[in-house]
Amino acid sequence: MINNEKEIRSAWKLIILHLFPGVVLSIVYTMLLKEGFLEGYPKIVILGLAGVFSIIPLELGYLFYVAKKETGSFNIQKILGLKSKMKVKEYIFYTLSLFLVTGILMTVLKPLSNTILSTFFSWIPNSYNYVQDMTVFNRNLLIISMLVSFFIFTLILPIIEELYFRGYLLARMKWLGKYRVFLNVLLFSVYHFWSPWLIISRIIAMLPLYYFVYKKDSLKLAIFVHCLCNFTDVVVIITLL
Repeated sequence: MINNEKEIRSAWKLIILHLFPGVVLSIVYTMLLKEGFLEGYPKIVILGLAGVFSIIPLELGYLFYVAKKETGSFNIQKILGLKSKMKVKEYIFYTLSLFLVTGILMTVLKPLSNTILSTFFSWIPNSYNYVQDMTVFNRNLLIISMLVSFFIFTLILPIIEELYFRGYLLARMKWLGKYRVFLNVLLFSVYHFWSPWLIISRIIAMLPLYYFVYKKDSLKLAIFVHCLCNFTDVVVIITLL
């Protein structure tokens, strides 16, 4: 784990580091929609591009910056925590178990999310909501959406987010004691400004996952579960082809 000298003890710095990338992604996404960029394409494609232009340079770029500053090299592995290793069968068992728990909780909480959307966020234009009826798109657009969902939302962004939010930020929040995981999950949920109606559902669904990840001190486990959860969107699109 990261030693005390490397912890981030400024609450404001922690808040900014957690939320700023999400703010930028939401701004880029909104601008692309407003300018009519890729009009007619599924919004998941536009959101994916917004993530490429915001999350990758900001989160990965910051990790490279900290690595260079603290170690003199761009090897981000040297600044990350949660490095414990497990056996392959343990990774498989825990990944599938946590995936099921997270999926069940998100499914059970879906009515709550829909109620929050219709009650508190009804002012958000439908044109902003990236969750669409994908059956209205032709095969070519579905294939493009599947590729974006797989490469950007299943592989690239989840890995970078886990390196940044768990490997770097959570590992440097030990001074917050028993509140560290909850605050990390809370801020990570709020960070998804492009879908605020899911904040409560995300907090409830992700708390068991990241408490377990922190107890096991395993960044790899967090990455595996996050990627697997996002892969379900790819499966849904494949069924429409």
